[in-house]
Amino acid sequence: MPLTALVTAVTFKIQPQVRENLATYPWGLVFPFLAIAGLAGIQFEVIKRDERKAFFASCAYLTGMLASVVFGLYPMVLPARNPIYSLTVAGAKASDYGLKVGLIWWFLGIILATGYFIYVYRNFAGKVSVGKDGHGHA
Repeated sequence: MPLTALVTAVTFKIQPQVRENLATYPWGLVFPFLAIAGLAGIQFEVIKRDERKAFFASCAYLTGMLASVVFGLYPMVLPARNPIYSLTVAGAKASDYGLKVGLIWWFLGIILATGYFIYVYRNFAGKVSVGKDGHGHA
């Protein structure tokens, strides 16, 4: 917990874009508050010995921290010391044609992967029986 506070303080000092984005879009404070709530939830649930809720609280913490970074740095993807040389979202995106082709292939790939998982889980469902030789071969 102290390390999170230290990293946050250093971030505001080193990267002024974070402060500017939070001042321009105050709704972005939801993300740091999610991280803080996740941290508090972890502590609370560990004391209660509820590991499942502590796990979900840690997920909320990680989501809040990562979303805070993305929100704070936007539109930069990779900031540089000199802002002129920073990689921005607009500079990093592919061409419109490439994005359309990628989206089509993504959908085809997801359909293929879903079909594969359905096939595997249907054909290999149930318990495994071990044969006489002990290797699982009948």
